[in-house]
Amino acid sequence: MINGNEYAFEDIEIVILGRPLVGFTGIEYSTKKDKTYIHARGAKTKSIGRGQETSSGTLSLLQSEVEAIQRQLPKGVKITDIYFNITVAYAPLGGVITIDHIKEAHPEELKKGMKTGDGNMTIDIPFKCVDIIYNV
Repeated sequence: MINGNEYAFEDIEIVILGRPLVGFTGIEYSTKKDKTYIHARGAKTKSIGRGQETSSGTLSLLQSEVEAIQRQLPKGVKITDIYFNITVAYAPLGGVITIDHIKEAHPEELKKGMKTGDGNMTIDIPFKCVDIIYNV
């Protein structure tokens, strides 16, 4: 808690392809490190082995934001054909700014759809990435 306030959604700024996103509705990202139990004589675990690390996430955008990104790309190139860096800044007014850098986010899927009663389209774009550098 900083100055009595927690970080809030309104404090997030996201930049991809050199432009700040205004039509994002959510982002989540995570890093996973494989851990393995190492056993030897006896029933108890002797230690924990470390393995490979993988990172991934999902970027949720309004359709207008997806279309703006798509217009930046050459004709015939889809969002799933490219990769990009994502900078996520948590910048609370009067608080401590925290910046995470997502390296080489490779979008896996672009799925559009609407149904009766929808007032807008939100598109979830899952991605795999090379690395996430926390608190740059």
